[in-house]
Amino acid sequence: MKSFLTVLAICIASATMAQTDSLHAGVYSLSKAIPQKIGVVEKRQILSGTTLDIKKFEVYTLTLPAGKKYTSTTTDSKFEQLIVVKSGTIKLTVNDTSKIVGPGSLALILVGDKITFDNTSSQPVSWFVLNYQTKMEDSKRGHDAGPSFIKDWNLLKASISPKGETRMVYDRPTSMFERFDVHATVLNNGYNSHDPHTHRAEELILMINGNCQFQIGQEKFQAQNGDAVLMASKVLHAAQNVGTAPCGYYAIQWHLLKKD
Repeated sequence: MKSFLTVLAICIASATMAQTDSLHAGVYSLSKAIPQKIGVVEKRQILSGTTLDIKKFEVYTLTLPAGKKYTSTTTDSKFEQLIVVKSGTIKLTVNDTSKIVGPGSLALILVGDKITFDNTSSQPVSWFVLNYQTKMEDSKRGHDAGPSFIKDWNLLKASISPKGETRMVYDRPTSMFERFDVHATVLNNGYNSHDPHTHRAEELILMINGNCQFQIGQEKFQAQNGDAVLMASKVLHAAQNVGTAPCGYYAIQWHLLKKD
């Protein structure tokens, strides 16, 4: 009975949100984002709105000058955040854990936690922020699955094939999702990531290196370093590297059901 009620609640929440979705499948370009100075950091908003499963969703970059420090706000801690380092070397501190990491490294910040960025280098540092909140928020679920954490790109194990490289980062419950699945792909030129397919779960592709062509529905779009590609629920999609060099991206998929 409990399982039935959970499924019913998700269906009702999804149906309600579907009527007001403001973000649609497509490529959202970093190059079109207008820079905004917010205290010590510069912000570039890539996308902001709602989706089928997320009632507030933002993707943006922050850039911190050399020698400066920045801590996420109290408002930020009301949401869950995924941080991905875009360029430069930065010291990240989450709770009692600090690590100095470079491009591709990431941090998952659960509801109630904060993260501090300390740029001790001589160059500006930029990172992506995914800021999100769902109607199925459960802070206890997220913290029961493990604390907020930092992952160093250089320590992620790579599975290598003729297509390129895959790094499985995590697949776990969080404050906002029954499952939150993140992996990184390096796709060699001339290869498809997979055949065109669909799934109920929504997905975001975050370009971290190079250029890639994405099929979304029956159309094809180009995305480059810094762009975010949103794959809506049940929309046909695929990726192909039609360039002359490898491209890299994070594939980020969220599930409101464990078997979603």
